[in-house]
Amino acid sequence: MENFFTLSELISFQAANFNNPRALNFKDGNELRSFSNQEFQEKIFHFACGLREIGLQKGDTLANHSYQNPIWLIVDLGTILAGATTVPIFENISQEHLDYEISDAQVKFIFSKKREIEIVKTKKIISFEDLISLGAKSGQKYNFTSNPEDLATIIYTSGSTGKPKGVELTHHNLVSQIKATAQFFPLSCEDITLSFLPLAHIFERMVMMFYISQGVSVYFADDIKNVGGCLREIHPTLMTAVPRVLEKVFGKIKDGIESANPLKKFLGRKALQRALTKNTEAPKNFADKIFDLIIYKKFRTALGGNMRMIICGGAALSADMERFYSNIGVNLFCGYGMTESSPVLSVNCPAAHKFGTVGKVFPEIELKIAKDGELLARGPNIMRGYHNQPQKTAEVICDGWLATGDLATIDSEGFVKIVGRKKELFKNSNGKYISPVPTEQKLVQELGFLLGAIVIAEARQFTSALLFPEFENLKKFKEKFSFSGGDEEFLASEILQKFAAEKVAYINLKLDHWEQVQKFCIVMESISIESGEITPSMKLKRNLLEEKYKREIDGMYAEKSFE
Repeated sequence: MENFFTLSELISFQAANFNNPRALNFKDGNELRSFSNQEFQEKIFHFACGLREIGLQKGDTLANHSYQNPIWLIVDLGTILAGATTVPIFENISQEHLDYEISDAQVKFIFSKKREIEIVKTKKIISFEDLISLGAKSGQKYNFTSNPEDLATIIYTSGSTGKPKGVELTHHNLVSQIKATAQFFPLSCEDITLSFLPLAHIFERMVMMFYISQGVSVYFADDIKNVGGCLREIHPTLMTAVPRVLEKVFGKIKDGIESANPLKKFLGRKALQRALTKNTEAPKNFADKIFDLIIYKKFRTALGGNMRMIICGGAALSADMERFYSNIGVNLFCGYGMTESSPVLSVNCPAAHKFGTVGKVFPEIELKIAKDGELLARGPNIMRGYHNQPQKTAEVICDGWLATGDLATIDSEGFVKIVGRKKELFKNSNGKYISPVPTEQKLVQELGFLLGAIVIAEARQFTSALLFPEFENLKKFKEKFSFSGGDEEFLASEILQKFAAEKVAYINLKLDHWEQVQKFCIVMESISIESGEITPSMKLKRNLLEEKYKREIDGMYAEKSFE
């Protein structure tokens, strides 16, 4: 087992055990820059020294509000090494939440996108490079130590309602996760990974610490829009992803098939349908082998050609998407967790995998099902508590057990299946229960032009849905329907409404009557993370959106009543 017990010791561990000249790689302008393990350690140390030189004290907080690359990690780990606490800030956070988090965490220093540190009290600014130089000159007088129970970071969860909550995580919380991940996903120095998820999110941040502990080469995408090109250029062997990214990749594959010549379109459609419906445990027949040779191989090439596994987390992945990637020959491992658990509680892995589940419990963690079906968790990864909110902490942690808010089952083999959110299991006016997430996933997948969807059913006489367009995606749909008008005109057009109605009718075929979407409303304006309707992990804020579009929802129920 790796011989480190704090994040400070992890920094020394990676430098002492690996000598990779391309440990961390990123584009700086048009230039590819690389840090070796030893350079990485040196810059972290000098950054920590520089912080002390400009007045940082043990226990202070520093907000890291910058784009992800090795410099983000140097700021993060350098701050922690210096004995302070980091507050990662999502790049596209709303101003309201940014102001709240800086105030609530009593932030003393802010590292910005301009690679500058602002001392909040004096408003003085020093550049990243100057701080490193300052630290290099004074480094001999500092000797940093930390304890496993020291607070390392406060991560604000976006949540779907109210103010963000600051999750306090210690060195021990995060190190326990790094070591558990190593048991489930053994890597080698030959592995190459592509990172494009926000490092401010606990999922990618913990996984990045794991990569560092394993000596793999990490490449950072300079922009999430360039991920396709990065995959073809870097040929990674593994990466982490959230469902929305995998859905977008699937959408591009589907679009490519639809724009092909008649023969390729015919074969592509057949191959796509087969991948979406084939039992993942069933042996391959002759057609599967042909599809793999002429179709699926191209899909894998689009992922770089060397991808041996993708780890998916952050939200629920639909069964269709999991089936599709498995059937085209991509090892996709779905897991489950939350910020409050640092984050992983269970995950599928090469040694133990079961379709439709989120895997087995992580090492040293206990899971159990409460009487009402809620999943409870206990272990070394559970947060210290919510920052400045003891009452909210007591509401979710009792006798060391964290209430996840998710309904789950654990089968006889130990595989965990999430069946819904405790607060998102709707009961309609006829007493029937509706789980909205699977239907919402199908709406996004089938309609193709949506950023997201929200199913409405609680205390209602029938089920309806709000559909939120992805405006960047409308151009190709307008071309598909030979529509020359504006976006709003297109969204309200009879041709799109008819297309959406046909897709909804298709989805309804596999739903019970009370689950079927009887009415829908295509929202005519954009929603975003910046404007506060979407969380940084791309989850729609259900309560906020239901309130914002109350008039549209009421309109769907005003015209017709359903039995």
